[in-house]
Amino acid sequence: MLLKDCGKPAFSKSTISRLAHLGRAIDHGASPLVFDDGFVGLNPPTESEVIYDAPSTYTRDRPATRSRKRRSTSSRSRPTGEAEPFSSAAIEAAYGTGFRLLVRHYKAISYEDEKGLWVVIKTRPLGSDGPQAHFVIALPLRKEIWPKAWAFSVANGRRQPFPLKHTNFPDASICAFTRESKAWTPDDGILPLADHYSLWAVKSWHRWLLGRWPGRQIGVGAHYRRQEFLPDEWCGCDSGKRYRDCHLAADSLVSNDFAINEFENLFHTPYATRTVPKSILRAADTRWKVIPTLQEIYQPHSRR
Repeated sequence: MLLKDCGKPAFSKSTISRLAHLGRAIDHGASPLVFDDGFVGLNPPTESEVIYDAPSTYTRDRPATRSRKRRSTSSRSRPTGEAEPFSSAAIEAAYGTGFRLLVRHYKAISYEDEKGLWVVIKTRPLGSDGPQAHFVIALPLRKEIWPKAWAFSVANGRRQPFPLKHTNFPDASICAFTRESKAWTPDDGILPLADHYSLWAVKSWHRWLLGRWPGRQIGVGAHYRRQEFLPDEWCGCDSGKRYRDCHLAADSLVSNDFAINEFENLFHTPYATRTVPKSILRAADTRWKVIPTLQEIYQPHSRR
């Protein structure tokens, strides 16, 4: 039996059970491991739980711009051991080794951009019998500009954005950690970044399917917490308490107008404006054949 909704991924009973088990463990402080194909587990997985074979080939494509309707014909498929360098020396220096490491553990393709690199990763965080997720990741050449990524569930041949919970404002990019946490830094490379996103996908599916976000989370401001947090989830501060036992009472006393103004001062955008950029949605609709430029993604006017 499969549990599914129109346009949403299907989950078998065994997958739901695995998701619930992971959620309980994460909620009590466990730190899951991430294996090949993005499988998230608490112990080394069994062969029936995860596809062990790393991809034997990978492809690199020059992205089509928004004015092009088809992908460039310069795509290549090469054995991992015979991987050619990126055509850009700067991209090869910044990401060549990291990308070749990534494709040993994930199914991934890359697109060179004059400002950096796009990588699309296919992952199965709940195992080979679970739903597939795709991450499209923008990796700027300038290390002071951090990556942006968006997650899509795959169902019925379509790619649908993940729920907005724990995504950034206003572009709904994945918020799997903060700079201050130093859980990931640019020097860590692409593979650990993909692992963080795979774990984030498990938490997001848990919230969508089982009704709550497992584990510690970050959130500031009364309006944000009232919109994003459930009473039995962990509070967004460092108290180590559930939201109901921490900020909920104080947040409930804050007037709606004050809370909204506080949020907009903190995030420089209204709460309701958070949405995936149209160019990213188009990339998903074309199955990653039409990729935006990094410049339009990072420029403020291209957020919508």
